[in-house]
Amino acid sequence: MASTPEKDFQNDLEAIRVDVKALSDTVGNLIAEASKAQAAMGKTIKKAAKNAAGDVEEMWDGAVNLAHDAAEATRIAAHAGVSTIDTEIKRNPIYAVLISLGIGFLVGILNRK
Repeated sequence: MASTPEKDFQNDLEAIRVDVKALSDTVGNLIAEASKAQAAMGKTIKKAAKNAAGDVEEMWDGAVNLAHDAAEATRIAAHAGVSTIDTEIKRNPIYAVLISLGIGFLVGILNRK
């Protein structure tokens, strides 16, 4: 039978696994939303290109606007991702530190010769 510290460690390790999975799911959701935004922008670009068949200036203006929209969508998605991670870190600071230590340890092991 495992001692109390070992059980505590296993419980903490499981909690870290759950937190990492939740963060991974959040990042996955952000990627999915960014993909949807990219698809929507792609459709908008195609429509703009068809409508601007002979008018280069109009097409240029549409591209500038689409680039602005893409930058804004990226900024919003990045802000949402950072905000979510920030919230998780504030809710579980010990787990965040442990996750960071674990990742640092793994990177250190992988970088050894």
